[in-house]
This record gives sequence, C-alpha cells and structure tokens, in this order.
Amino acid sequence: MKNKLRLSCLLLGAVMLFSLAACGKKGGDTTDPKESGGDSEFSTELKSPKTMTTSLWELVYDEADGWVYKEDNFKNTDTYSKITLTIPKEGSEEENLISAKVEVSLDEPYNFRDYLTSFGFDEYKYAQEQAYELTEVGGVDCLKSEESSWGSPCLRYFNRVEGAGATVMVELIGDYENARVDKLLSGLTIQLEDVGHEDGPWYWEGEPFTAEPASGKVGSFTINSQWIPFQESLVTKETFQHSAVAVGDQVYMLVAGAFKQFDFDGKTLTLAQDIPLDEEYEDLSVDNSGNIWLANFMAPMIRWKDGAQTGAYDGPDQAVMHPSGTWGISWFASSECERLTLSGGTMTSEPMEFEEVEVVGHIIIDEDYIYVCGSDAGTGEHHVFLYDTDGNFQMALCDEEGGGLGSISFITQTDNGFMALDANMREVVFWSKDGTYIGALEDRDLFGTGYPWLCGGAKLEDGSVLVVLTETREDKSADEVIAFRLSGF
Repeated sequence: MKNKLRLSCLLLGAVMLFSLAACGKKGGDTTDPKESGGDSEFSTELKSPKTMTTSLWELVYDEADGWVYKEDNFKNTDTYSKITLTIPKEGSEEENLISAKVEVSLDEPYNFRDYLTSFGFDEYKYAQEQAYELTEVGGVDCLKSEESSWGSPCLRYFNRVEGAGATVMVELIGDYENARVDKLLSGLTIQLEDVGHEDGPWYWEGEPFTAEPASGKVGSFTINSQWIPFQESLVTKETFQHSAVAVGDQVYMLVAGAFKQFDFDGKTLTLAQDIPLDEEYEDLSVDNSGNIWLANFMAPMIRWKDGAQTGAYDGPDQAVMHPSGTWGISWFASSECERLTLSGGTMTSEPMEFEEVEVVGHIIIDEDYIYVCGSDAGTGEHHVFLYDTDGNFQMALCDEEGGGLGSISFITQTDNGFMALDANMREVVFWSKDGTYIGALEDRDLFGTGYPWLCGGAKLEDGSVLVVLTETREDKSADEVIAFRLSGF
C-alpha cells in the first residue's frame, strides 16, 4: 500500500512539473535570462533579489538576470554614489550585452549644464521655458537622451535636483530595450534631501568678464595690456579650440569649430557674421592677400576671402600657410610633415621632416620662419623650434634655464625678438633675436585673470598682438572667450 501511494505521489509530481513547465513557456519565464534577450514576456518576478543601499540611492536588482559588477565600479561616499552593472555577452569576458550606470552626486551645477549642451539640449529652453518632456526614473523626473556611445546605442536619463544640490545620471549602453533594463530601473530609488540649495546663475544671468588696463615689466620693456570686449559676450563650453587672424579692420575667429567674422575698431569686437561651414576646423592662417585658410584632420583645406569660399583642397591634415599664400606645412603628430605647394589652383605636397622634433603640437609660419611647437627628439621637453623657410634648423626657444616650456599656442616676431603665449603656464614669454630668454609675465599681471587658457593670437597691422583666452567668470555662470591687445615690445 505504501509503495502504491509512493508511486502515485511520484506520478502526480511529474504531471505537476510538466504542467508548470508548459505554463512557463506560455506566460512566465523559466528560460535562462541570458537567452531571453529583449523578449517582452520576460518575467518581472524577482528570483534572486539583491539590495544595494548607498548614501544617495537604493537599488534592488535580480542577480538571476545576469547582472554583475566589479568592485572598482562601485563607489559610495556621503556626496557621491555610483555603480556600473553589466550583463556580459555569452562567451565573452570583454564585451557586454548591456552596461547600466547609476550615478548621483552632490555637486555644483556645472557638470550638469555641460551635460545639457553635450546631449543636445538648450540651457535657456530647459531652465526658462521648461521645454522638454521628463521621464520618471527612481523617483526623479529626468531628461531622456538617445544617441551612440563609441558605436553602441546609448540611453541616458539625467537631471538636476536643485534643492538637494544633486546631479542624477543613469546611463544605459548596449541593448537597452532589453526587458531586464526596465526591471532593473523599477528597483531604483533615488534618495535625496531637499536642503534648500540654490544653484548659481545661468550664463544669461551672470556677470560678463571685465578688466582694467594693465602693464608689466619684462627686461627693459614695459608691456601694455588693453581688454578688448566683444560687443556681446562670447560664452563657450570649449576651453582650448579658439583662434584668430586679422585682416585690416576685420578679425576672423574659429570658436570651437564655428567660423565667425568680427568688425574691430581698435576698442570692441562686434560680430559681423557667422559663416557656415560643412566641417569643423581647428587651424587658421592668413596670407598677405587677405585669404583666410582653414584646415583640420579629415577635412578639406579651404580658402576664404571677402566672406566667400574661394578654394578647397583635399589631402592636408592639420595645416597652415605662409604669408605668400603659395606654400604651407601640413602635419599630423610626428616630425614627418609635408610641404604644401599651391600652383595654378592645384595643391601638391612633398615630404618635409623636422629632425629635432619628436612630436609636433602646433606649427606657425611667418615671412622668415617656420615655428614648430613640440617636444624635443632628445629630451622630450617642449620647445619652439625655428626653421628657415627652406626647413633648415636655426634655433630652439626654451625657458630661463634652457629647459622645457609648457604648451606654446602662438608665437610671433617683434621688433626686438620673439613673443609667445604659453597656454599651459599661463604666461607671455619673450626672447631676444638670438633666442636668449628675456622673461615672462603671468596672466594675472597682464589680464587680471585667475586661471585662463591662452588659446592663440593674431598679429595686428601696428605690430601689437590680439590675444584670445578662455576664462571662467567670477560668478561661475559661464566660461567666456575674451580678448586683450598687447603692445610695448
């Protein structure tokens, strides 16, 4: 009797297991989560729940879904909490099916405001017009951004919680339409306390940069500095890529890749026009005929005059032209460069090597010299290497002790030698005609700035130099492109 009862129980159990398996295939999910992909029937039931509690958020997720993380990808302090969870691709230790980052930080608003513009949102429309739809994630209403990150689909939810002084970022890379992502986000609770924090002013609310005339002594010279305001403040998110050339009473600038023409009356820079381009450009030079040359890696070198494009040439990487407009130099990084020759509307090139240089950072050409700003092939220190127009080495400009400079962004001849902008050291540096170091003046002495980047300069007709910098406003409402006129050398 006991054997019959035992047999009956076993048969009943088998039937029940078969029935449950059949039901699982139709409604629930009993498959390996790695095999289920983005199946809309994926189970939301927690099978192996794990709870992570930090100072700023709590996350309940299901380890059975395949989520893992490395200890290096988890940080938690009183002001910053982050985790990056991944579901690895089956059979791969390097690639992930999904990567999910949750990051909350108590910070100033500047990173968030950079996120806005980086991900395609307008700051004014966001703050003043509340023009964008929001999606609730973890209890916070977030902006939604979909784009590509290093070739993979990327979905971001982010926003600023001003009262808590917090920035929230949830970033999903890979197969973010997978059902396991929604299940993961449903287990997120962002825990922020409203402490009445108020963010600083936006760029349209802040105080633009101003400066008084200044001067400084270097060697036997008194260098004078005059602030040249833009008629309308030139706010930027880019620190480094700004440059200028002058043609008569016009100044042409590349501002973070955008091409702009300004009227210059000696006191103010007034925007005359924005000139549309098909590419973003970094290198800007001008010849004696008033032609403006623009170049960049993977873009055609183009020529402009009187507001119109007058030529385009495929081939050069980064490049600048000699003032004659008949030849120039193209470079990428190494000392193996190319000499460009323009004849009959055709541009040709031939190899040209600067053997004293290991890595080329920047090249400038004037009537007499090719200035190669880069690292020394022997010591690795940053110098300015001077070559004649045939490419013959003449001298290297160094610091006071004959050592390395910071990062030279502009150099020009003066009546008494050479003047350069050392962007990294925030100095204006001077040498005599034979290359002897004279001295340097710091940015705060000449410009009244705190920590600018000296982006570049433009030689003006009277021999003075228009210096272009970026500086953070005192109230931190924005970074600005600013300009000064230097004379006295």
